[in-house]
Amino acid sequence: MTETTEQEKEAPRFIRAFKALKDRRMAAMLLLSFAAGIPYGAVIGSLNAWLTEAGVNPREIGVLSFIILAYSFKFIWSPAFQKPTEIIPSKLGARRSWLLICQILIAVLLVALALTNPAGSLALVAGAALLIALASATHDIVLDAWRIEVAETDEDLDLMSALYQFGYRLAGLLTGALALVLAARIGWNYTYMLLAVGMLIATIGSFVAPIPPKRLETSVAEMARQSGVEPPFRHAAVIAVGLSWAVGIYFILNFMYQSFTFQPVSTEDAIAAIVPSRPNGFSFLRENGPTIVFLTVLVPAIVAALINQRNKIKPVAAKASDSIFSSIVVPLMDLTQRLGWGFLLVLALVLTYRFADLVWGAFAYPFYLGENFGALTRTNDEIALASKTFGVIMTIAGSGLGAVALIWLGRMPCLILGALIAAATNLLFADLAAGRFIAESGEVVASAGGQGMTAFLSFTRLDVLLEGIPPLFGLENSQGLTNLMGAIAGENLAVGFASVASVAYLTSIVNPKYAAVQYALLASLTMLIGSLGRAPLGELIETDGFYTVFVVTFWIGLVPVVLAGLEWLRQARSGKPVPEQAR
Repeated sequence: MTETTEQEKEAPRFIRAFKALKDRRMAAMLLLSFAAGIPYGAVIGSLNAWLTEAGVNPREIGVLSFIILAYSFKFIWSPAFQKPTEIIPSKLGARRSWLLICQILIAVLLVALALTNPAGSLALVAGAALLIALASATHDIVLDAWRIEVAETDEDLDLMSALYQFGYRLAGLLTGALALVLAARIGWNYTYMLLAVGMLIATIGSFVAPIPPKRLETSVAEMARQSGVEPPFRHAAVIAVGLSWAVGIYFILNFMYQSFTFQPVSTEDAIAAIVPSRPNGFSFLRENGPTIVFLTVLVPAIVAALINQRNKIKPVAAKASDSIFSSIVVPLMDLTQRLGWGFLLVLALVLTYRFADLVWGAFAYPFYLGENFGALTRTNDEIALASKTFGVIMTIAGSGLGAVALIWLGRMPCLILGALIAAATNLLFADLAAGRFIAESGEVVASAGGQGMTAFLSFTRLDVLLEGIPPLFGLENSQGLTNLMGAIAGENLAVGFASVASVAYLTSIVNPKYAAVQYALLASLTMLIGSLGRAPLGELIETDGFYTVFVVTFWIGLVPVVLAGLEWLRQARSGKPVPEQAR
């Protein structure tokens, strides 16, 4: 037995990875990631198409997209799932029980969202969407912890990271292409009812998933005692972290509330001077953005680092706050202790890596379906094909390329390449929007844009292939649709590749002993900056048009390319971030 195991370990890495595909864990990973992708696509993607059709402007869509911050701040309640309690008396186990609860709750909330009317009460829509996002983020916490806990080798981690993206993107076919086609025929309300049914079907994954090995479960009270931190310092740490998170979240919720409840007042200039102005996204980001990042990210990290510096090992009695301390601060102490000053580099990389593709995600449907600011004015059926069918296939292909690249090249080269192509593909959409909106006059030039893409597709003869796709689905072909499919193909290949690289990198940083908190923290931070940037981005669209937005996101997207290169150098010098015996 030992000899066989040693022979397996000596086999090439890609062979070990392909053998792992036969494992039940891999089938469960695919099903559970499909369940995770449904609510995300429903409230972050399809909802924006519904809002666009209902006449909601980009400014309001940008503010509403702050609900994605539920995913960015999920690390706040992730400690509750570090060692979750099984609340359903069954043989499912704690992880699978919580997965099932979240899935059923999301299905119920999707029904509630289906009963709303965006044109009549945007605040009600926002409330329902926020609850779905919170339940979905909780589902992600449990799923990420389960994935890390059941992985036995590096090959398992990389393969499950790739399958996670496959399942997520398959769910995108349901919430994207199918949802758009159905909405054009039966309306958005009934479409969301069907999404709820799809979520119930996806609960199968909770029954297929194996229970994680108990060897990874650790008593939070024991972790608190082993930390060697005296009770007064533990209490102070919990209070400092809790207050900083509360203040940061208050800034965001207050801005959303003011934006949705603002009532324009028509009055004389003399009186208008004392009338409150509409909340401004740029002002909010400039004045509060750095403070929010400091309070929600840096304060907990600083607290953990300061406690590590004390380095006092002293037995203490168990207190009621032990659970909170050990679930929040101890995992952060582990990160800062293992990474040292490198934690700052990791933090900067995680914060910026997905900015280029995440920040404009809320405006994809307004760009495709809208009529103003240089939008493309396509139909539901065209976008269902170009973005949510063909595009999802390209994303899955990108994920596949990412998985193969991980096996052959390794994590860090893939991380750098993923950041580079994710940034560069923003220029494809900039080409489509070029010249379509004249900011000075507000004039829309519907015939402009796409010259570069037209030339590229013609030179490579890819236009022949793309032009043959729409007629297969009963759609009339046009140069504009062909160009859009070309741009979407490039961008989604890049996003799929970068997503796999990002998940694999984050997984490699995490200590399985603190899987729930550490992965939730790192995964949340990948969305934070992009989420905060959406409100001002909506305003930039209304003032300068979509073209300017795509150029700006390209330049910002080059930052993580440099940071990923520095992180590769750091890892090469310091070795693996997580000791092999911890796996």
